[in-house]
Amino acid sequence: MQIIYIFLGAVCVLLPICGLLTEKLKIWQYVLLVVYITLMGILSPRIGRIAGILMFAGLLIFLSLILRKNKLENLCLACLIYMFNIFFNNVMILIASFFSGVSVNVIEREYYLLFSIVYCIILLSTVKMIRFLVYEKMHLMLYLERLSFTVKYSLLINLFIYIVLFVINVFWGNHVEYSNNVLWFNCFLFFLCAFVSCYLIIVCTKQARMEEARDAEIKKRQLLEDYIACLENMMEDAREFKHNYKNMLSTMAGYMHENKMEELQLYFDKQLQRPSYSKLDEMQTWQQLKNIQTMEIKGLLFEKVLSALGKGIRVQVEIAENIDVKFEKLDDLIRILGIFIDNAIEEVEKRKGLIGIVIAKTDDRLLFQIKNEYENQPDMSKLFCKGYSTKGEDRGVGLYVVRSLLQDHDDIAHECRVEKGIFIQKIEIST
Repeated sequence: MQIIYIFLGAVCVLLPICGLLTEKLKIWQYVLLVVYITLMGILSPRIGRIAGILMFAGLLIFLSLILRKNKLENLCLACLIYMFNIFFNNVMILIASFFSGVSVNVIEREYYLLFSIVYCIILLSTVKMIRFLVYEKMHLMLYLERLSFTVKYSLLINLFIYIVLFVINVFWGNHVEYSNNVLWFNCFLFFLCAFVSCYLIIVCTKQARMEEARDAEIKKRQLLEDYIACLENMMEDAREFKHNYKNMLSTMAGYMHENKMEELQLYFDKQLQRPSYSKLDEMQTWQQLKNIQTMEIKGLLFEKVLSALGKGIRVQVEIAENIDVKFEKLDDLIRILGIFIDNAIEEVEKRKGLIGIVIAKTDDRLLFQIKNEYENQPDMSKLFCKGYSTKGEDRGVGLYVVRSLLQDHDDIAHECRVEKGIFIQKIEIST
């Protein structure tokens, strides 16, 4: 029976910790952790009062080896939820003692199995609620990721020291036998330490927010300055173009006045043979992108469209009115769109074909669609594999990078299809 109690204790330890991790563990990893905690529970009478400290320290080491990313953030959350678990356990056993009229020590000795099962059920529901608050409402992980390594490491050490104090306090509570007063004191102590830890995390996240807002303001100001400089350059270019345009018309008028139509045709053809895009292309492209408010997206599309026009590629742009892209990791979205457009340009460059860029919106979604003609239909099953390409060897990296980015984004919906000789890449994001 003792082994069952120890096993239930291991489950009670792992439920909140694993329930708050950023990534889901594999079954063998869960089994490994349960076996480890159970063994430490069996050996604890021989090890003595530091068994709990060694158990949790080993658990943190196991997690740091198992987890693939956000290691420090996950370890901080593991310490915080472990403290909450101790606090919550004391509160629940006090509630059980109050309503049943049975002392805490009697519950520990005679009703531990029933209490542990009920506690696991309640704990599981509570952890799900905490996970929803941490990830969906507070977005705590996003701010923890932005903290410096030193700050995150300091938080982890601070939380671990609290765990050590808790374990020592629990040992002395067991030594003098638990009473309601002892448990109330533990609850107060755990709440106080958890409050201090949460306060430190909140202060750090606020600092991260302030730095992020300051960086965003600097970037916004720089974009505005670049935008104004771009407008000034475009106005100057427009005046120059107008002057050159009048000179061209005057020259053509001279050919017409002399009735030299063959010379006029040669002159006209010569003027159309532009090695690169013209200033008129720049103005028309910028006009096509007027409905995009987000300068990062506008700048990307401006450069990509001009690059395509300079290579003689036809570009169709359709953009809904008042497009304002509010996406948390905008850099990843820009990388994805840039790769899609580059691939479309490379595919139609030899034939001087057609590509299309469509940006549409609904009430709560934004849709980006990149379309291009193709010569060789791609194998959709291999399209995002590294090294696969329809354009020859030493290619096939771009879409592999896109796949890696999309795996980290549940907030980006992606669709890839072929329709009537047109290859279409479509992504959707929430507004």
